[in-house]
Amino acid sequence: MTNRYSKYFRTGDLIIYGALLVIFVLGSLMAVGGLEGEGAVAVISQDGREIRRINLAKVEEPYELRVENQAGEYNIIRVEPGRIRVIEASCPDKVDVKQGWISSAHQSIVCLPNRLVIRIEADTPEAEDGIDGIAF
Repeated sequence: MTNRYSKYFRTGDLIIYGALLVIFVLGSLMAVGGLEGEGAVAVISQDGREIRRINLAKVEEPYELRVENQAGEYNIIRVEPGRIRVIEASCPDKVDVKQGWISSAHQSIVCLPNRLVIRIEADTPEAEDGIDGIAF
């Protein structure tokens, strides 16, 4: 006896759809798990030069730091365990302040007028030497 879906789907089709679903779910879990991690490092750069590296997993107490350029323009950065943000800036649009907290690899905060970039990198050997989960 045939069921009503047999004219649309064959056994091979269902196997292929099931395999694609499993690959999609596993790939999504690996990508999300690979981007968030205990070893996230915040890299603060100004004028294209790295000025500070902060391992967010090792931050125990919240603190603030002020980054100032040659023109006297500034950004005040708040660092807490596992996350970082800009809380005050002298730039007119304050896009960097409005962005809020970042904590996962490949996220960034950019202040164009003050030439400040804060980006999160994964602090794992695979991130530097091997193939990452996204490029795979």
